Amino acid sequence: MKKIIFLFAFCVTVMANPAQAQDFGRAATDFYVMETFTNPGQFGTIPVAGPYFPIQNVITNNAFTMLGGDYNNAGVMYTFVYQAPDYVLGIVDLNTGAVNYAATVSGIVGGQFMSQLSYNYTNDTFYAISSDPNNENGSHFYSLNLATGVLTEIGTGTGIPNVVAMEIDNNGIVYAADAVSGDLFTIDVNTGVGTSVGNMYPGGLYPVRSGFTVDHSTNTLYAVLQNRSGVIWSYFNTVNTTTGEVTELGFGGSRKYSLFVIKEDGLGVEDQNLESFTVYPNPAANVLKIDNPQGAQIKGAKLFDMLGRNTGAVLINGEMNIENLSKGMYLLQIETENGTATKKIVKK
Repeated sequence: MKKIIFLFAFCVTVMANPAQAQDFGRAATDFYVMETFTNPGQFGTIPVAGPYFPIQNVITNNAFTMLGGDYNNAGVMYTFVYQAPDYVLGIVDLNTGAVNYAATVSGIVGGQFMSQLSYNYTNDTFYAISSDPNNENGSHFYSLNLATGVLTEIGTGTGIPNVVAMEIDNNGIVYAADAVSGDLFTIDVNTGVGTSVGNMYPGGLYPVRSGFTVDHSTNTLYAVLQNRSGVIWSYFNTVNTTTGEVTELGFGGSRKYSLFVIKEDGLGVEDQNLESFTVYPNPAANVLKIDNPQGAQIKGAKLFDMLGRNTGAVLINGEMNIENLSKGMYLLQIETENGTATKKIVKK
């Protein structure tokens, strides 16, 4: 039976708690996962600390097969879904597992499978990569237009035989896992060319259904991977991005995970009182500006990196100079007479 994606129109109202300040720098507690071993698949959450099998919190037992996914800067999760003969870009309802239509995807290199989607906080852009399980011409790297679903290929190929996992860290570094060699690669965001970092799995990886995700509070790369040797099992790991070495966290059972995303408990949600402030531009290259149309008194502002360290940037006359900061994601804390407000900021 053919599944159909339904388009829902909805309105969300956020109630703010003036007494609650954002706990920035907080490590993630759960992964969102989509497993495709069962039919239809399950969508839910698994604790970062385990156990990893079975899914601890099943949100739905009747999920569309979400092929990779990631949040944008506003905390909205996008994913690919295959609806023959097209790939569709959808928005995931995290409460129900429904996938709401956003656009039909175009621009895919012929014969390729779209399986990974990641957001780059340093330039406010989604990137996608195609899998090539037949090992005919290797994986291809794209930027994605969210409004139109159009993929624009970067370069003419990554040089990586078959990418089965991809993620972008706080600094805009693109990491990818190759199924053939089992190597960790980085991909140049400007040329699309891959460079091997080191080996993760000596026997290689199963050619589909693996994933990377980054805990942006610590910039830690997590992976759910399946090896090729014997029976195919899934394992949850952290990845050393300098050497490619993985550290096994636990066994994920005889399951295949097509979506693997950190549940951003402390990110992607506008905290209290933010409707009173406009912070722009975001992403920003040199200067952040803060407008306060409702006139609440600002007592102070601090900018923290994702490890909770104060950058020392100073707010003067409604402007904060960030020219000398590294590219990546930060949290702006604004102290007002009514409490504390926070907002996620991207330095490009």
